[in-house]
Amino acid sequence: MESVEQIRPVIAPAPVMKSDLGTSLVLEQIVHRFGEMVALKNINLNIQPGEFVSLLGPSGCGKTTLLRIISGFLKPSSGKILLDGQAVESLSASQRGVGIVFQNYALFPHMSVWDNIAYGLRAKRLPNAKVNSKVGEMLELVQLGHLAKRYPSELSGGQQQRVAIARALAVEPKLMLLDEPFSALDKNLRLDMQIEIRRLLSEQGVTAILVTHDQEEAMSMSDRIAVMSQGEIHQFDTPSQIYDQPATLFVSTFVGTCNLLPAKLMGRDMSEYLVQVPGGGRFRVASPTPIQPDDNMLLAVRPENLRIQTQPSSHSLPSTVEMCLPLGAVTAYEVQISPDTKVKVTQPRIPGTRLLEKGQQIYLELASPHACSLFPATS
Repeated sequence: MESVEQIRPVIAPAPVMKSDLGTSLVLEQIVHRFGEMVALKNINLNIQPGEFVSLLGPSGCGKTTLLRIISGFLKPSSGKILLDGQAVESLSASQRGVGIVFQNYALFPHMSVWDNIAYGLRAKRLPNAKVNSKVGEMLELVQLGHLAKRYPSELSGGQQQRVAIARALAVEPKLMLLDEPFSALDKNLRLDMQIEIRRLLSEQGVTAILVTHDQEEAMSMSDRIAVMSQGEIHQFDTPSQIYDQPATLFVSTFVGTCNLLPAKLMGRDMSEYLVQVPGGGRFRVASPTPIQPDDNMLLAVRPENLRIQTQPSSHSLPSTVEMCLPLGAVTAYEVQISPDTKVKVTQPRIPGTRLLEKGQQIYLELASPHACSLFPATS
């Protein structure tokens, strides 16, 4: 059987959340196998009450499997699941008090909006007065009171989504699970609904976990993000830390746009390293952790962290402009730094300034020694 090995993910300290409604969730050493295939490898997470967390990764990385395990639809091969400190591995989905919003919303087509929201309350055999009061409260919360008698087929995608959220919130769940709920919406409506659902959950103080492969969605909505690949968590941190200080080569390339340059370590001065990249340029690079000398390093630098200069300096890289792409607020350039290496550079567009032309000689500098990361090429 395949052995279960774990990378060492960077896990940020849990933020201090203030919520009387949300519940804490702790996952300890969660492993799951489908036959001989290991789908999840020693997953550890500590989610605070009221926190909004995204599970972010490519298709097949294990994020949906992990969500099913949290919900109770799937039992892990090993490991512990604690809700407010109580072990729940043996409890069913209904016993865990978890609310779920699926990708297709899963509304009952033969029921009105009112009856869809009331369904879970009636299943708990609550008095009619309590059901009516709660449904009315949820309709007001999602601003759909005027559509209470309509059926799902008579609603837009955004309205159906709000009904699904209202139905899940009506039973006062300990935890809200969102399984790619925005994927069926167009871009403009998707942004509106992301803002709306984030507001609703924040107002209710509900702990929420979102599964998504959309990095912008995760970055904009989350308090913290667990970046996953091949059944492992590479980094669990705030959006800004994940973007600015990726813990692994996978995180640096999966989240945002990143240039990867072969780099040779030339020397060290305190916490800064001097590295040489294709084209002969040398950059000063800061690293929060010591870097072991390695002949095969990779320098990861985002396009906006490269600066274009017209004159050389002691730590600049001679380059030639290959292509210019105006993108509204920014201008993107493809730049040749050696015969077989090109990089992408983005610069804020300043009205009235001339764009660089194809073939123009320029010099690239790092925005700062902290504006990049070094990784072993074999990582």
